[in-house]
Amino acid sequence: MISAVAYGSLGEILQGRYKGIDVLCSFPVNLFTKVYLTEDVRNTYEYVKTNSFIKEILKKWEIEEKYFALVESNIPKMKGFASSTADILAAYIALLKRYKRIFNIEEFVKTAIKIEPTDSIIFDKATLFDYKEGKYIRALGDYFKFYCICFEGIEGVDTLSFNKSAKVPLQEVDDLVELLNEAIKNKSAEKLAYVSTQSILRNQKRLPYLYLNDILDICKKVEGLGIVGAHSGNMISIIFDDKEKRDFYMERIDYKMNFYPLETLRKDEIYEVNNDISIK
Repeated sequence: MISAVAYGSLGEILQGRYKGIDVLCSFPVNLFTKVYLTEDVRNTYEYVKTNSFIKEILKKWEIEEKYFALVESNIPKMKGFASSTADILAAYIALLKRYKRIFNIEEFVKTAIKIEPTDSIIFDKATLFDYKEGKYIRALGDYFKFYCICFEGIEGVDTLSFNKSAKVPLQEVDDLVELLNEAIKNKSAEKLAYVSTQSILRNQKRLPYLYLNDILDICKKVEGLGIVGAHSGNMISIIFDDKEKRDFYMERIDYKMNFYPLETLRKDEIYEVNNDISIK
């Protein structure tokens, strides 16, 4: 079977209202999904969003063949790691392989957003993105490497339902956008961590994290740069710019939640992923 691999995201570095539009910016993380194209619908019923995307693309290409998705993934579901976007992206790459087509970001955005709000990890650079309608796209610069201790909550959040039912709007982040732009241009994990921390704090009323203060306290104790979290999920990560320091403190944290190490992907690592590396 033809297959392709894509990656998840580390929550959102920034999410909020910018110039009157709901936007986000995410970084890819070392969690992966592998999608196989199959003509046998059996065992594919749980992948509703991915199969809907495949159907839409084949219709757009005027192809009568039918394909469905089989998914292997180590991306936690409904926690804020963009698992659905990753599955859809991998399905698209697999379809491109099957029909020998070239990646068309405009086509992908228009089709994916029909299915659900879409994460900015679909772009090959860190991008400020109107994830609901795709009308605003601003590339900020290359992804860069930093390291995290990720704390994952138990309950999941359905992104589509949450975005439809959220009663509290996203907060204004115009000031944070320019700081994020500087952080990415200078590859500054410290500046980026300030932005991502503020983004979570400002939107705390929209999706309250009961363990937020605990993670902020741990962040100070382990000399973390700040936190990054999911704005429609259930995870918060502590950011480090040094892997050895992250690993040192990982072994010394004693906390009731599930936690584990993650790291963001550089542009060259994304290239490897899109060339079908195996899931790690």
